[in-house]
Amino acid sequence: MKSKIAFYLVKFPAFAISLFFVFTIIAALIYPGSVREGIGFESNHYSFSHNFLSELGTFKINSDETNPFSIKQDNSPSMLLFNGSLVLIGFTIIMFYLYFEKLFVFAGDSLSALKNSKIAKPLGVLAGILYAGVGLVPHDLHFGLHVFFANGAFLTLLFLCVFHSLAVYKSEFIPNKYALGYLLFIVFLTVYLVIIFFGPQIGPGAVYTESDLILQVVAQKVIVLTFIFSILYQVWGIRNFLNQN
Repeated sequence: MKSKIAFYLVKFPAFAISLFFVFTIIAALIYPGSVREGIGFESNHYSFSHNFLSELGTFKINSDETNPFSIKQDNSPSMLLFNGSLVLIGFTIIMFYLYFEKLFVFAGDSLSALKNSKIAKPLGVLAGILYAGVGLVPHDLHFGLHVFFANGAFLTLLFLCVFHSLAVYKSEFIPNKYALGYLLFIVFLTVYLVIIFFGPQIGPGAVYTESDLILQVVAQKVIVLTFIFSILYQVWGIRNFLNQN
């Protein structure tokens, strides 16, 4: 049991996140560039401040542009790398939370920790499915469904992080500093949810300013990086616990 817990809660997440980083960087480096005619932006490379991560996963660049003369260059290499790694992340989250409860069973932990880990399990599976859905449905394939998966994933993640943090906080064996690490992420995630649901809307046919675009794009990257480092912090804590037992 311990070996499977170590694999799905430590080794596999570390591998999947590393692969996601590498594939995303490569996808960004080979991304052909884009045009935002509404704000007068044009680039022949991926822009950290003007391109969403999901643009790496589109079949063609400039898919949001309504101008029929906009260049719709093929983006298959970036799309395969980014979407493939995102589906892997979704699968990793599913497996992580299927085994998260087993960690507290293995430790013989408190009933409160077990209860919260049980609640986290279905939320984790749902979050993983939604994240995989973001990769399986590029936004130029079906924009509405892509946004549903993306927004649903982050919203589910908020509730998931609450019960994950409570499970760790109530644990008699895992230090509370790991719960506090996730609580900090909850604050960032709450701010991001306010931005995506109540902030400026970006999409095909939408009217927005350059500052609106930058706000949404940069906020997305900040929350993704914060989530990744929060997961790695949990992985590190679980690794330390398993090594001591």
